[in-house]
Amino acid sequence: MRWIGLVAALCLVATACAQRSAWTLPVQSAGLEELQRAAPAGRLPGIARPATYRAALDLDPREDNFSGTVEIDIDLKAAVTGLWLHGENLDVSRITATAGGETVEASWTEVLDTGVVWVGFPKRLEARRVTLSIDYTAPFDVNLAGLFRVESQGRRYALAKSESIQARRFLPGFDEPGFKAVFDMAITVPDGMHAIANTPEVSREPARDGHVTIRFAPTRPLSTYLLSTAVGEFDRIERPPLPPNKARDFEVPLTGYTRAGKASELDFALNLTADMVRVFEEMLRQPYPYEKLDIIASPQWPSGATELAAAITYNEARILKGPDAGPALIRALKEIHAHEIAHMWFGNLVTPPWWDDLWLKEAFASWAEVVILEALEPYGNHDVAAVADGLTAMALDSQASVRAVAEPISRNEDIRNAYDAITYSKGQSIIRMVDHYFTPDRFRPALGRYISQFADGEADSADFYASIARVTGEPAIGEVFRSFVTQRGIPLIEADVSCGKGAPKLTLSQSRYRPLGSTIDPGTRWTIPVCTSWQDGANSGETCTLLSTERKVIDLKGAMCPGVIVPNADGAGYYRFNLTADRWAALGSAISEMPSTEALVSVDSASAAFAAGSMSGEAYLGVLIPALAHNEAAVLSSSLRAIETLLTQLADHPASEEISARAAAALDARSARLSGPEAEARILGFRAEALRDPAARADLLRRLQPLLDGSGGLSTDLYAPALRVTFADGGAATFDRILAASARIDDAVFTSAVATAIGAVADPALAARAETLMREGAFGPAASQSIATSLMANPLHRETVWQNLKADFPGFLSVIPSQTRRATPRLARGFCDPARASEIEAFFAAQGRAVAGHERALAETVEYLTLCSVQAEAARAAFSP
Repeated sequence: MRWIGLVAALCLVATACAQRSAWTLPVQSAGLEELQRAAPAGRLPGIARPATYRAALDLDPREDNFSGTVEIDIDLKAAVTGLWLHGENLDVSRITATAGGETVEASWTEVLDTGVVWVGFPKRLEARRVTLSIDYTAPFDVNLAGLFRVESQGRRYALAKSESIQARRFLPGFDEPGFKAVFDMAITVPDGMHAIANTPEVSREPARDGHVTIRFAPTRPLSTYLLSTAVGEFDRIERPPLPPNKARDFEVPLTGYTRAGKASELDFALNLTADMVRVFEEMLRQPYPYEKLDIIASPQWPSGATELAAAITYNEARILKGPDAGPALIRALKEIHAHEIAHMWFGNLVTPPWWDDLWLKEAFASWAEVVILEALEPYGNHDVAAVADGLTAMALDSQASVRAVAEPISRNEDIRNAYDAITYSKGQSIIRMVDHYFTPDRFRPALGRYISQFADGEADSADFYASIARVTGEPAIGEVFRSFVTQRGIPLIEADVSCGKGAPKLTLSQSRYRPLGSTIDPGTRWTIPVCTSWQDGANSGETCTLLSTERKVIDLKGAMCPGVIVPNADGAGYYRFNLTADRWAALGSAISEMPSTEALVSVDSASAAFAAGSMSGEAYLGVLIPALAHNEAAVLSSSLRAIETLLTQLADHPASEEISARAAAALDARSARLSGPEAEARILGFRAEALRDPAARADLLRRLQPLLDGSGGLSTDLYAPALRVTFADGGAATFDRILAASARIDDAVFTSAVATAIGAVADPALAARAETLMREGAFGPAASQSIATSLMANPLHRETVWQNLKADFPGFLSVIPSQTRRATPRLARGFCDPARASEIEAFFAAQGRAVAGHERALAETVEYLTLCSVQAEAARAAFSP
């Protein structure tokens, strides 16, 4: 916390004070306590708006600190003697304010730990253009936040992780998405190092000895969370520019950056880029909005990637393709690259004004992954990936403590909580459902009009609903979005068919899904686009309706009396369904031949019915076991995960052995006629870990050996299961061998897999060594988090590790990414025991600011402990005589 002089009055105009009625007004000589009570915990008052930033940064990754000077042109709406803005852990040496030709010294007080700052003026400044000038220094971060420094292969790199409120760690200003402004950047770096920003380089000038100052073109209006700053001895890959197309009449320079020696591994992603951009431009009928496009592979990054405008930055493990890349890694690479490219429009060109509408960028970018890839690879089954992604949200959305897709955020500490499966996966599922029901021909052109309408500005959910409804002429689109975006939980559709005279009658009813052990009130109602597919002998069809009431009966036109119904045609709806026992049996008998998307949602809905106590154990297996014969790897994986969960619940139960035998027999039959590397990898991992098949474990051990010996050849899709088995079955010599290989193998994917697998060790002494690696940050902050998660997943070590974590929790927090500290309560989920809840709650209550924003993760974890325990008990009862 930095002080410069005394603090001036806080709120000087009645209108500004009225915007924050909870504020108390300190006197002219207000102290820190008064300021802390008055400081905005979330959004700034809005009395001041930045227009332009002129920033000069001096960055040398070899040093511990950096320095900067920034001038901010600000438009004031009213007369003030001070302003709220943002800056975190910045050592400000001087700040001045210039208005009307007069310059005055100002004061700088960092009031809140979230980087909320009070800038005080010695006199009232009138409503007009004011320029703040700020000189400061700051340390490079070491936990992958703000402007951080990393070392790889003896070289140092500095990169900025600005999203979501981390730009304030390296650039003072108005760090909110709705405050878009023009940025004019200059960066001084050591000779021989590259500097990357959001715009092209326009000039270079010699600076002090051995340094050069690089100036970049002014940006178009940007939010601070999109700022890019990267410096280091990167390998630079020049590519032909993106050519003009139907939507764009100019070329766009394309450049790749990797750490030294990794340039060739970025070729795959760079080769995809031009077509991905073209597809999205042509779909929206809107050109790519920036002057260039850089693809940056960072040695370390706290998330998979970030859509920094025109300078997309990735964790290198997610964007580099080495010689042993497996199908799952390649598919994930394509998806994340498409996601970040889509952000150039959704989030960057049109920005939500505040984080409660984060879905308007993240859900649309997630949805666009599949839209782009389906256009480029029509037979790539990318729609299956979209359905699978949506289902990942449903586990969280089955809890009473879940948040809505768009939910008010009043504190800076809670912003990162919006970055979850609800925003990303549920959000994209809602969009896919609307796109399917109202058709792409009507919906997608309307998105382009929305982008055009709000380009370079901000739009919230209400703006979006109004724009889409107006362009399509379909008010129901807005109603569907509103009901799913603003309400928590998952709709449950109960469906049945009655046959008699005339067309068969399909009866649909809706409620909120509630699993056993939950306190959820099932009375929520949605406006749901429900499409039901049916099979009637050789005939098949699909019937759709908009369900907004509790119950509805419709005709199944064209059907006689269907034997099989799937009340979620093409898996396009974000809801679960339940059937009568005989209809579940009919579905199970047909599931292996169903369309992949419908088989996926059928497995999930069966799992949900079993977890809710409305399906018997044998009926459940009647869906899961036949699904193992499906030819789509995603359906196989979904069924295997459900069986793994069931076997965990039935540990030491007599039924466990029989279920394992039935699953193994089904896989044996499948293997005889189906193949594919992704399916084979999943089956081998299941046999080795869930079934503990000695032959499968030996096979994984054998396959890993050449990689450990230095000759490679193992698919990346097998890294994690092979390493878990090897760690679990090996001793100290094996442990050392894997660590030596990790030090030798220059592959971020392998290093990440080691971190996620190391907790599988059986020997407590080796678990202690893994803890030491975690606390030393041996593989970097993100890997330390993975090691902790891996150890807590192992029941052999869970209690010891938990007690050790609690004994030095500050030490643990110091070695993991800053932005994941709020999620640490989730480490305790493995206990599956509600008796631990009070202990866990008390522990985190005592951690205070160190885990700011943890309340949501804690609530979800505490609820999960009850749900897990109740459902495990119910599963055991379901398979007992």
